[in-house]
Amino acid sequence: MLSRYMDNQPEHKNTSFTLPDKAQLMRLDKYIASCTGMTRKDVKKALKKSPAFVAGEKVSAPETQVDIKTKVVFMGEHLHYSEFTYILMNKAAGYVCTNRAGRNPTVFSLLGDDVKAKELFTVGRLDKDTTGLLLITNDGDFSHRMIHAKKHVDKTYYLTVDTPIPVEAVEKFKIGVDIGDDEPTKPATLEILTETSANLTICEGRFHQVKRMMETVDCTVTTLKRLSIGPFTLDESLAEGEYRFFNDREMEFVKKRSPDFRTPNVHFLP
Repeated sequence: MLSRYMDNQPEHKNTSFTLPDKAQLMRLDKYIASCTGMTRKDVKKALKKSPAFVAGEKVSAPETQVDIKTKVVFMGEHLHYSEFTYILMNKAAGYVCTNRAGRNPTVFSLLGDDVKAKELFTVGRLDKDTTGLLLITNDGDFSHRMIHAKKHVDKTYYLTVDTPIPVEAVEKFKIGVDIGDDEPTKPATLEILTETSANLTICEGRFHQVKRMMETVDCTVTTLKRLSIGPFTLDESLAEGEYRFFNDREMEFVKKRSPDFRTPNVHFLP
């Protein structure tokens, strides 16, 4: 993935940086790569033109040892190092949500070399042909809070179907429909956009749930794209297959033990 941090920047000279005692140290290039998703090679190139500011001092030498608790600013961004990784991806069609190598490429193959894919997992899964918002992390507690059935976290999908969507589907989904499981679906919100497209918000994650729900009103899903999960929304500036790390606002939700996971207003039209 091409990094968005590689803008042309004015050239600066390097300055020294004094380290604090008993610090947990890391090379500057590795620190920046861990926080931004850039490769260390790209970080080294960027530092030549735009040094980082470590505790307020200008530093451009990639080998500089930095305390991971020290304030670091790079390309105008305040970086935050964490033992956990949180990634927001715009999943492309054709990729599967597994770490196992197989017939189909995995979403982890889209990650940069400095992101250790083998330690990460997806927060829930999207089918191979489903696109849109996918969260990737190695924080089991965060993942549990987002996908556990008892949490009832809203997930919104944009869908298209092969035949006109009946208006009565709105009320049917609001009550719950039988999709062949032991219990009907929990109340869901269907917003019809055009004759053959809609936004559907559900709070469960049953197998092929959206497709099965649409089949109860004689519609076959032709495209499916996830727009949001809880407070996290698809970053439409990301092309399919691109990703970024969580921003400050998203990290605030991670830090909250009992976050408000109500679905924001999301509307997507192709």
